[in-house]
Amino acid sequence: MNDKIIVSVSGGKDSTAVCLHLFELGYTKDQFDRVFMDTGWEHEGTYEYLDELEKTIGKIIRIKADVKVRPEHKEYVDYFEKKLKFESQFVRRVFLYTGFPRRNVKWCTKDLKVTPIKKYFDQLDYDFINAVGIRKEESPRRSKMTEWEYNDYFDCDVWRPIIDWTEQEVIDIHHRFGLTPNRLYLNGSNRVGCYPCINSRKKEIKRLPPERIALIKELEDVITKLRRERLGKDQEAATFFQSVVRGEIMNIEEMSQWSRTSYGGKQFEMFEKEPPTCIKWGMCDLSSKRV
Repeated sequence: MNDKIIVSVSGGKDSTAVCLHLFELGYTKDQFDRVFMDTGWEHEGTYEYLDELEKTIGKIIRIKADVKVRPEHKEYVDYFEKKLKFESQFVRRVFLYTGFPRRNVKWCTKDLKVTPIKKYFDQLDYDFINAVGIRKEESPRRSKMTEWEYNDYFDCDVWRPIIDWTEQEVIDIHHRFGLTPNRLYLNGSNRVGCYPCINSRKKEIKRLPPERIALIKELEDVITKLRRERLGKDQEAATFFQSVVRGEIMNIEEMSQWSRTSYGGKQFEMFEKEPPTCIKWGMCDLSSKRV
């Protein structure tokens, strides 16, 4: 394998496992690159984890979309970025579109990840292989993927070196290197990424802390205000999640309440039904009550 390897790193367990696996295959830090597509909508702890992770896997190249801010929105954008404590391409794009991404118009992935990494790849003057941490057991769609595939859009081979791995194998390689995973995994999360993703499951919404819910509610309110000023007062409220329950569009606070109910959304659950995620990692002594 003579082409340069570029690993897409997310701060999650699977992309980290790819880097560790390359070490076990005999590669050194200098023999592959690591890139992170920064949406500006990650958990603050993920950014901290990436900084710490560099000590083990090597320097991570941070890639961001170039999102312009309209002058009339600058004060709003500055306010939310100050609350987040970092520049947010996601927030900037929300104001540019005056709306949130939707399942049928999921601009967040295209604008904040695919397009920026394509731009980065295009400026390279050498052949490369893009290694990604995708595993078959994650979803029916991924179960049909192969280890190797040529990607016309990126004009490179895509390599999925842990495609047949189980989650336990991913956990095991972290243990072999004495590496603690992103702490989100030890505090209830089964995945990391946009915080939250517009496609979050019910239990993921349930784990959102009050301060994140409050920030999203502020963002919803401001975007609703701007949309109604531009398009008329009869415009529907802008909501982060595309959810309609009992025919009503629900804002983030209502979605949070709904996430605490059992199936059918009528009765609140008193107890957690799933064991703590730190158990499968064997690291409950490192978990904390809050993330």
